[in-house]
Amino acid sequence: MNNIGNTIQRSLTKRQEAIATHLNRKKAFLARKEQMIKDIEEARLIWKNTMEQLHKSDF
Repeated sequence: MNNIGNTIQRSLTKRQEAIATHLNRKKAFLARKEQMIKDIEEARLIWKNTMEQLHKSDF
């Protein structure tokens, strides 16, 4: 019986570690995703401002 208890305890510990690892990876992924979205929005604004300036000047 003690062997079965140890096996179950190890299984639960592995599962908790796997869940914690998954949650940490998910959190890191979402942070990177949010940063990429901010970078894209900033680049879009820079592009828009640049294009507005080019329309005013004659070549």
